[in-house]
Parts: sequence; C-alpha cells; structure tokens
Amino acid sequence: MRKVMIVDDESLVRIGLQSIIDWENRGYEITGVYKNGEEALEAAKQQSFDIVLTDIRMPGMDGFELIRNLKLMDTGLKFIILSSYSDFEYTRQAIQLGVTDYISKYEMEPVELLRVLDSLQFGDASTSGSRQQGQKLQPQQAMNALADEKQRMLLRTAEGNNIRVEAEFPEIFERFEGWGQTMRWICLKPIPRETGYSPTERKAMALQAEEIFSRLKHLEFFGEDSGLLHGACIFTEEETEAEGLSGLLLKAEELKATWAKNLNIGLIAGISSNSALAKMGQSREEAEEAVQLSYYEGAGIYVREQWEIGRFTEQQWLDWYRLVKNRIQYLHFAELIEEISVRLEDSHNRLLPSEWLRLGEMISTHLMDLLIERYNLDVEGIRTRFGLLWPMTDALKKVFSRTEFMRVVRQWLSQTQEVISSMQPSRGWVVKVKQYVESGYGNPIRLEEVADLVNFSPNHFSQRFRQETGEAFSDYLTRIRIREAIRLYKETDYSTEEISARVGYLNPNYFIKVFKKTTGQTVKQFKQRF
Repeated sequence: MRKVMIVDDESLVRIGLQSIIDWENRGYEITGVYKNGEEALEAAKQQSFDIVLTDIRMPGMDGFELIRNLKLMDTGLKFIILSSYSDFEYTRQAIQLGVTDYISKYEMEPVELLRVLDSLQFGDASTSGSRQQGQKLQPQQAMNALADEKQRMLLRTAEGNNIRVEAEFPEIFERFEGWGQTMRWICLKPIPRETGYSPTERKAMALQAEEIFSRLKHLEFFGEDSGLLHGACIFTEEETEAEGLSGLLLKAEELKATWAKNLNIGLIAGISSNSALAKMGQSREEAEEAVQLSYYEGAGIYVREQWEIGRFTEQQWLDWYRLVKNRIQYLHFAELIEEISVRLEDSHNRLLPSEWLRLGEMISTHLMDLLIERYNLDVEGIRTRFGLLWPMTDALKKVFSRTEFMRVVRQWLSQTQEVISSMQPSRGWVVKVKQYVESGYGNPIRLEEVADLVNFSPNHFSQRFRQETGEAFSDYLTRIRIREAIRLYKETDYSTEEISARVGYLNPNYFIKVFKKTTGQTVKQFKQRF
C-alpha cells in the first residue's frame, strides 16, 4: 500500500483530499496531512512516504522548496502539485523539479486524481522510500501505538467504567500527564436531519474536528464512535477550574464556527464536568448526556454540570402511565397534549430524549388499544386509516427535538379523533349534547333535561354517553365547568364567588371542593402560580 503525504495551507482542501476517494480500497494510505512545508519536512525526517501531493504557494516554505528538500532525502518520492495557479512559469518549474503531474485542486475530480495516482511508476522495493542513514521510525511507531490506544479507549469508555489509564493506555497517559492531571471529555455531533449524513460528510466532519483539535493547545481527538466524535481537553495544575472551562468554551466556539463556515453544518458540543484522568468512562457518559440537551435547546455548546437531565422515577412513570391511559380512555386528547407540553417546557427537570421516546411508545400503544378494543378495528384497519402515520413508532425514530415530539403526538391524537368520528356517523346526538353544555355550563343543567333534548330516557342516555365518550355525563359537565373556571382565574380578576356563579355553581364552598377534587390543588394554591 503506497503511503501518501498531503500538504496544503487550506483546511478545506486538506479535508477534501482525504474524503474525495476511498484511499485504502484503492491501495493508498494517507499517513500525513500538513498545513505547510516546514511541518511536512519535519514529518518526513521521522517516517517514509511514497507520494507527496502539495500546494505551491504556502506561507513560509513553499511547495517548490519542499520538493527540493524532500528529493534530497528520498530520490524515490513521487510528487503531484495541486494548485489554483496555472500559468506557464509554475508549470515550467514543476517540470524542472521532476514533478509527475500538475492538476487544479479546485477542478479536480476523483477519477482524475486516481488516474494520476495509478499512472505513477515506482522502482523496486529496495529503492522506493529509501531514507538517509540514521533516520528513525520510533516516533511513527509511537504515533501508531497512540492511535491504537485511542480506538481501544473508545471501546472501553463506552462501557462507562473507570479506567486505569496509566496501565491500560500508557501512550495516552504519557501524553496527557505532560499537560495536566484533570480533563473534560468532549462529544461533537452535527445537527440531526431526517436524511442523515453520508459517509463522505461524516468523514469530512471528523477530519475537520481532528485538524482543529491538533492545533489547539491541550486538545486531543480520539475518533468517532456511536455516531459521535470524541475528544478531551487536559488542564494544567496552574489553571483554575473557571479559567480552564472558559478557555475550552472558546475552543468549542471556534470549532462550531469552523463547521458552519467550511461544512455548512451546525454543531452540537457536549462537555463533561472536570474530573481525574481515571474517570474517563464517567466523563464520556456526562458529555454524551450534555449533547442530548440539544433536544430542548437546539444546536449549541452544553456543559454537563450547568444543566440537570435525568430519567423518570418509577413513581413518575407510573403516574404518567395512569394519566395517559385515563386521558385516552375518556378521549381527553386536548388535556393530554397540554399536560405533556407543560412537562416538556419545564426547564428545571429535563429528561433524556430516550424517556420521551418511551412515553411516545406508551401513548401509541394506548391509542391502538382504544381503536382495537372499543372500536373493533384490526391492525390492517388502523394501517389503512392512519396512512403515512403508520406504524406510529416509526415516526418517533425521526424525532430529534421536543418540538418534533409534540408534532408527532398531535398528529396521532388528531388522526385518532378523525378515525373515531368517521366510524360513528350516528354520534350526532353526542355533538348536540356537547354543544348544549358548552353554551350553557353557566346555568343549572340536569341530566334529565339533556336526555330529553336527544330523545333518550335518563338511564339510556347515561349508558350511551359513557359508552361513546368514555366518561360519565356528570364528570364531563364538571370538567367543562372547571376548565372555564381555570380560564377565568388566568384571564380576569374576578373573585372566587363570581367565578363560581359564572361556571354554574351557586354555592362557592361546593365549587371550592369540586375544584380541589378535579385539579388536585386548592383555589389558593392555584392562584399562587399566577
């Protein structure tokens, strides 16, 4: 496999060259990428290359000077110039130096680059890549060991366990110990999109991150794992925690701006709390949790200790199960949407996105149970009526934010309501009853008069109303009246006595008891919230 060096002062060109073709499958290995001639020449003193792709105009040592120096070190090297300059003088100098080919880096196509590479002629193995006597490969071997340790460390930290860094990863420990004793793990993620990102785009993101990490002080890039890019920032003993975090945030902002400018991709960065090197597993977990805060706030940089995020307790989950089951059973879809929305907006009690996925799956299960058990639909019938919304859980896999979660839940509930309505054309009497209550809840309403309105006996009306709506008529009437009372408390300065009368309760004390039973809080407690 031929070893390739890339030298160019433009980061986009360096990244593009690495991602434009599948190098390894075509028999090539990129073993060095440098932004100027000085860096490339120093690397060539430590390791061997077969092919050099270099720009001409670079700050400091230009491409021609680099070629002259490299030819002195290794006569078997092959050179290809990549440049936007195409006048005759540059071409003439390249020919004089024995450059193999000269192509425009901005007009280059993968097939053209491969054509040039594959046309290169090398001598036998004894002369190819020959080096000056006394040059050592030990630094390159150390670099390879470091790269291997990073990959193994990503596997180990994924388990969330504490790690004996000095014993398990000596190269990493030696490198980090020279910088400091504490660290923050960093996770990087592009803003999710429904179509996802191609392998080429992901490779470009990784290369961009690796390059920036390599030139910023005390940053180390580990690689990609589980769809995230991972790295760490090491802090010196002289830095206070505040100073270290402030510097890291500036570095993260630079990375975010670079992704936006060069890749046109929004960046999400999660940063762990400051911890000892031995707690890398825990630090990674914290950084990954911080990344998930983007579910609520969108693209940005999130530091784990500055936010709270967790899971439902067993009791909270049980409470939500009961609430969802009750709301769906009684077709109280609007109330369910409101209750979920309020919980999602609670910035003091953020939940991991996986918890909302779990809740969404539970909602979809209850909706299917409702349609199957009460309305006798089979799975095929539900699929036909839900169309693109079926299967329900597929939509959840494409949810990347709380806004999208609420949109999906609203679509489910709206479609369920439409299915129920379309299956019961005879429910016109229910609509008539609800309209009567909505317009007259402020007046005394007796069950007998409502039954008479739709030509049912009181007993038959009670049975049919519960069967069709999932709740007793008296409970429905109470719910509408308390709903209106809540609205009046929020929008007016009316007294409790006046609100009680306006929603159909002539006895304020009885109204207060009903309010507490329905809402779970006293009138006084409710008013203190506003």
